[in-house]
Amino acid sequence: MRLRRSLIFLVAILAAGCVHASPQPAAPKRITATGHLSCGGASLTVETVYLDVPDQDFQPLSQRITMQRPGSNGSIGLHHDGRPLRQPFLKNTQVLDAAVSGWTCLMSADGKAYIYVSYVCTESDLRPDCEGTSREWGRLFDPQGKELTAGFPHDGPRMSALMKRMGLGRYEDQPIPLQGIDDSANQ
Repeated sequence: MRLRRSLIFLVAILAAGCVHASPQPAAPKRITATGHLSCGGASLTVETVYLDVPDQDFQPLSQRITMQRPGSNGSIGLHHDGRPLRQPFLKNTQVLDAAVSGWTCLMSADGKAYIYVSYVCTESDLRPDCEGTSREWGRLFDPQGKELTAGFPHDGPRMSALMKRMGLGRYEDQPIPLQGIDDSANQ
């Protein structure tokens, strides 16, 4: 009788454990993407680490753009607009609130090269302003790494005026031919 009660008790514990066990959500997977761009003698490399979160867009964990300038042995990091953001669905993990998604080398009317990078903000309930045309913006650098749009708002007439002044006004009337920042996607 005692063995039978012990066996029934053990079966009850095991059954209760099976009822209360729930499947754990899949852990986000880290993905690293690398891209390269040449422009005006400069060589750029971008390394982006994303979290692939089930049922969400890729979340940018980190992004670094480095430039090897013409006539220089060292590399520099380009200014980045991304800032830390805590997504409600990611515990104890910050992501970037914006990341570069595309870039290109633009040639001015007088033959000078400029690096154009296109940012996209990370969608979040904490960022209701990340929608529509406010979701993307561009930044312009020279081949030495100087950000020509430092302090510019994401939209407005300043970028347009600068583009015209630099001999890039034709890009106001035609789309800027961006390429993705992931080399594997550009092959």
